[in-house]
Amino acid sequence: MNKQAVRITQFVINSILTFVSFTSAILVFLLLVPLAITALISFFVHNWSFFWNFLVIVAILLGVAFFIETLSFKLPEMFGKFFEEEKEDEKIYQEYENWFNEWYQKEYEKYQQKWQEQQNQQGYSTHYSAEDIIEKFEENLKVLGLDSSGELTLQTIKKAHRTKAKEFHPDKNPGKDTTADMQRVNAAKEYLDANLEYYLSKISKN
Repeated sequence: MNKQAVRITQFVINSILTFVSFTSAILVFLLLVPLAITALISFFVHNWSFFWNFLVIVAILLGVAFFIETLSFKLPEMFGKFFEEEKEDEKIYQEYENWFNEWYQKEYEKYQQKWQEQQNQQGYSTHYSAEDIIEKFEENLKVLGLDSSGELTLQTIKKAHRTKAKEFHPDKNPGKDTTADMQRVNAAKEYLDANLEYYLSKISKN
């Protein structure tokens, strides 16, 4: 007998047991009223023999209903042992666990790779920004006529700016528009003042 045929047999048996159990429960419920009436009559006639016989029938029906109900619950377990379903369930669980572990490992590796790429990109951006600031700082030093190897303080920057401002003052450049030059000198001083501390910290590390 193949597995499918046994499963059909199990379904039929289980259906019959359920029907019998349900029918027995209904009969017991329907017999409760007659049982009460029988008890009342027996009390008045002082003859309990019929009541006890009736009670035995009700008890048997209750026992049958309980037995069938228990059997209907045990039936799947019995068939499960017959087909060794516990081993199959364990195999399925093991396959699922292996699949989950493999999936989790792949997802974790993807996350690690993505995180590493972000870190590398962030490190590159930070490095590029630092180099850009240093390069621009040294360009502005040249605008004020300062040397990156010399002493750099807010005072030296201020002094260099004053010197350049005098150089491009309109009184010393009659007939020449030095507005753009003065703007470039002023912008250079502002940039140097704002980034002096950062520049010195990076240079000292290098």
